[in-house]
Amino acid sequence: MHELEVRLLGPLEVEDSSGFLRFEGSKQRRLFAVLALRAPEAVSADELIEALWGERSPPGALQALQKQISRLRQRLSSHRVSLSHQAAGYSLDVASNVVDCRRFEDLLRGARVALGRDDPHSAVADLQTALALWRGKALADFRFDEFSQGEIARLEELRLEAIEERLAAELATGKDADLIGELRALVTEHPLRERLRGHLMVALYRGGRQAEALETMRAGRQLLVDELGIQPGPELRELERMILAHDSALTTERPRAALVGRLPAPATETIGRGREVAEVRELLVQPGVRLLTLVGPGGVGKSRLAIEAARAVAPQFPAAAVHVNLDGADESDVLVPEAASALGIVAATASELGERLSRATRGAPALLVLDGFDRYVEDAHQVSQLLAEVANLTVLATSRAPLRLSAEHVYRVQPLATPNATALFTARLRAVLADHTLDDQTAVVNAICARLDGLPLAIELASDRARLLPLPALLERLEHRLELLTGGPRDLPARQRSLRATLELTWEALEEPEREVLGRLTVFEGGASLDAAEAVFGDGRGRLEILFASLLDNSSLLRTDSGRDAQPRFGMLDTVREFAAERAAEREDLAALEIRHARYFLSYCEHAAEQAARTDQRDWLDVLAIERANIRLALERFLRAGGTDEALRVAIAFARALPWDAHAYEVRGWLAQALSAAPPPTPAMRASGLYWDGSLALSMGLFVDAEAQLEAALTAAHDANKAAVEAATLTALGRRAVQVAALDATTLCDSALSAARRLADPIAVADAALTAAGAWERMGVWERSSALAEEALKLFRAAGDPYGAAWALAELGWYDLVHGRLDDSQRRLDMALELRRRHGDDRRLVEPLIDYAWLTLARERGQEATRGFLDCFALARHVGDQFNVGEALAGLSTSAAHDGRWDDAALLAGASAAVHEEIGAPPWQSVDDIQQRALDAAREALGRQRYADRFAEGRRLTPEGAAARTQSGTFETTGVAGAEDHVARAPESTEGAGRVQLSAASSRIDGSHNDRSARRV
Repeated sequence: MHELEVRLLGPLEVEDSSGFLRFEGSKQRRLFAVLALRAPEAVSADELIEALWGERSPPGALQALQKQISRLRQRLSSHRVSLSHQAAGYSLDVASNVVDCRRFEDLLRGARVALGRDDPHSAVADLQTALALWRGKALADFRFDEFSQGEIARLEELRLEAIEERLAAELATGKDADLIGELRALVTEHPLRERLRGHLMVALYRGGRQAEALETMRAGRQLLVDELGIQPGPELRELERMILAHDSALTTERPRAALVGRLPAPATETIGRGREVAEVRELLVQPGVRLLTLVGPGGVGKSRLAIEAARAVAPQFPAAAVHVNLDGADESDVLVPEAASALGIVAATASELGERLSRATRGAPALLVLDGFDRYVEDAHQVSQLLAEVANLTVLATSRAPLRLSAEHVYRVQPLATPNATALFTARLRAVLADHTLDDQTAVVNAICARLDGLPLAIELASDRARLLPLPALLERLEHRLELLTGGPRDLPARQRSLRATLELTWEALEEPEREVLGRLTVFEGGASLDAAEAVFGDGRGRLEILFASLLDNSSLLRTDSGRDAQPRFGMLDTVREFAAERAAEREDLAALEIRHARYFLSYCEHAAEQAARTDQRDWLDVLAIERANIRLALERFLRAGGTDEALRVAIAFARALPWDAHAYEVRGWLAQALSAAPPPTPAMRASGLYWDGSLALSMGLFVDAEAQLEAALTAAHDANKAAVEAATLTALGRRAVQVAALDATTLCDSALSAARRLADPIAVADAALTAAGAWERMGVWERSSALAEEALKLFRAAGDPYGAAWALAELGWYDLVHGRLDDSQRRLDMALELRRRHGDDRRLVEPLIDYAWLTLARERGQEATRGFLDCFALARHVGDQFNVGEALAGLSTSAAHDGRWDDAALLAGASAAVHEEIGAPPWQSVDDIQQRALDAAREALGRQRYADRFAEGRRLTPEGAAARTQSGTFETTGVAGAEDHVARAPESTEGAGRVQLSAASSRIDGSHNDRSARRV
């Protein structure tokens, strides 16, 4: 086996050449199943939360989901599978055909096409292969989960349909008597499925058992009348008539189509629409769906999807499936003549067309594809007339906007997901450049497809341009895609030979107020909420809601994930935004709107920063993440307008609310732009900006850079007489000194604490006190450290700061741990973990988690400790905390030594040492003492030279590579355990348990200099 295989038709299995993927718990299995069912399409965060927790989602569900995603991503990486995050949600970057239920559907579709082409032998082969994929009930592991019920019902129904199709195909190959036993059993099991009953009647009739065939019909009629009060359907009644008449048609596989019409065959392969074809096909065969409209922006591939879906479902419409091309018509009232011509019928009115269509089909199901309805919605009422006249007719239409008819079901066609868009571009490029290779250009191709919004038309046009331009040059020129993407193939309709022509048709169809709003929305990036649009435009909400609804209907706007605040958001594809911006620039000067936009998001960001400092940080971090693009745009607009202070306020507000986010590099870039802009910021703003830049550098382990920025901030704050900034900067400098083990750490921290006390700000005092506790801990003055940490805890609690309280509790819990007071340590760490989990903040969650992992190791629960260190390792990597990456590796090394895995212990020790040396911050001495005591046994077991070799090997590995050795080594784990699981599995113990591991370290700590680098940033 070389490729990944995902099996959902039975118990969940994931396998590739390296073996089976092992999941960590039921939530991870459920999360993977939901993503696999939709792969490679994105699944929104709301849907995933609903699937994992249902109506009882925990507080901070989004952050809990992100942790599950992070752990699943790490698990998948060992099988070379990536998990991506997009605006629409999360997606597995795998082809849909690696999932068995999708392969099953593909084979079923192929079999139906083969039946439609009178090739029953191929259909039988495909259907036997498809049915062999089933290893039990669909989604057997999730049969009681709410999220799976609809999919289970759909797949089980498809399984029955596949059985029906196989039997139909085998009947068409001449089998009859051989099938009777199987058919009798199936009819007994599914007595209301008329198609199975019909197959049994045909098999009996062909076997010379006419009376039994009619008795089967009689029994079915009685069952339907008695159970449901209805008569058998027209197909079964027609079959009864044919048996009574000994109709010769019963010796063939199916009745001939009653209409002359046909479906066009696409000239090129359809790529990346397997799931959509299946979904449209399923809708078309539902009894309640008479009219289905495929809706989407120009160039998204509605026509191709309609044709492919119609071809897949054609065997279900024995009277014929007919395509009617409305694209070339320039006038209204074209529906009847175009449809009549395509059907081979003469009719002047919708009523006449319906009458003749009904007569021609003789009650057999027929499908009419009305392709290109965009400009002819005036004719939509005629579709209703046709449906009323012809009860057996189903209509599949394509249009940018819904037809707004009572019978209509709408299916919104989305752009291609990244893997499918890349596959389409690659296929089309190879068609025009047969000798072209894409080695080492995957990233460029992905960027091209992302720039083109995944629109199939744009991808087709861009691949044609690649005949002339190297791919990097093509990507660069796509900044002006509307000018570049022209001159498409001659066999395309005129509207599809350039991207601009397609967009112009959409623009022309808009009313003037709609054009105005669409143009003004281009001042936003990444979408806008109704509140934001109302504030920037100055329009009333009622008017905007009406216009937004209309723009959504005609696919000019897209509704995006609303986020945790439940406010609807509206955005545009980048191609639409570029075109609308051009037109808006021709109509009005948007400069005033851009400044209003910038001021709105400055106020928004500062309000979010204030709120995030309280107990609802998680919610506001989510909100700010959604608006990141608009906030960046506000910063850039202030800088262009000379509003340096305002730009710096935006960057500082974002840094205050999200100081430890994985995007710290980006935020520091914003601060650097504003600090170096002209005109320069005022002295007070400059001091604040330098402080936040230095604090972010400190959080990232950039200690030299942090010192330079913080020293500059200290000077600027003093000159500007900003005592609060000066005190905060002194505390940050003290924190840096503790981390790098500077000799003046206690002096700096005492100065910071004095400055904070002069401010009389309890939070500033608590922050400085806890930083000073770390400095005195380095000196081995444990009583002083504990007193400062206790003071900080009281101040944080009095001020209602749960984040600071958790920090102080984690520090005190560690002090208890290294002195052997394990029960006290656990009590404090439990409280710290609960506060962090309740209020969010991944960065500071690492602290109590890693201390808890050490505590678990002291309790002699080795496997649980290893899982805890792995969890901390993943979380520290996620937030960019290199110091705790090093400590997590040290914990894994110690745990390996306790397990007798000497090679792993040495290797992980080397990896930990390399991390600490790289960032210039030595580990805590107390941690190092515990680790070195465990490593003494490893040195003795391996011998000096082998230990040194393994240690050196670990130094050469990346942290990820070293951690992977632990996960694939003799310690067997199913993944990184969740933080909440560690709290739930509090180890059983008594005071003093595990003292054997820590006693030696504690005895040295109590009377010696402690070189324990500050982790508490």
